[in-house]
Amino acid sequence: MKILLIASSQRADSKSLAVAQSVQKHLLNDKADIDSSILDISLFPFLLDHYGTGRDNAESLAQNKAQVLAQLYACDAVVFVVPEWGGMIPPALVNLLLLTANGSANGLPLGHKPAFAIGISASGGGSNPISLLKGYAAKNSHLTWLPLHAIIENVDDFLNQAWAPQLDNRVSQVQSRLSVGLQSLAIYAKQLANVRDELVELSKVHPFGQ
Repeated sequence: MKILLIASSQRADSKSLAVAQSVQKHLLNDKADIDSSILDISLFPFLLDHYGTGRDNAESLAQNKAQVLAQLYACDAVVFVVPEWGGMIPPALVNLLLLTANGSANGLPLGHKPAFAIGISASGGGSNPISLLKGYAAKNSHLTWLPLHAIIENVDDFLNQAWAPQLDNRVSQVQSRLSVGLQSLAIYAKQLANVRDELVELSKVHPFGQ
């Protein structure tokens, strides 16, 4: 099973990437039946020009799109690690989600694949990315959101804490939510694998969710 973690900040060496690496280290690397990888959006700057045509960077844009789509098609489940920027999500993530639509992707690379959302904030935020993603990100991508999610407040403090989800404190509770979320994600992915192709073909009949 392949789980793709998407570090959704377009800034290099972001906290989103650090959280994705921490989740991978503590929850996925020791699972023999899971092959995990990280898609760092900051490495694909031309995704911001998703609708650009006839520009000097058209070749780079096409290369970025092809590389990202290959990773999206190859995975069985996806984890979005998303920073809250002024109550919004990064524009590069919006364009990545637009890229997953049937017409843009020549198919549905995330169609009926389970997705787990992690919102992060440098302070006390982090909830808005969850609301925004679950409110509209499935419309054209046809991904399947888990009912679970996690919110990481004060992300610097979180990253500096030892991994101890069994303890009774705020950080440990978030670590526990992450653990339960990733375990649930793997179960969803295993079960949906048997019906995904059939569901994707149905989704293509009305790919824009009207």
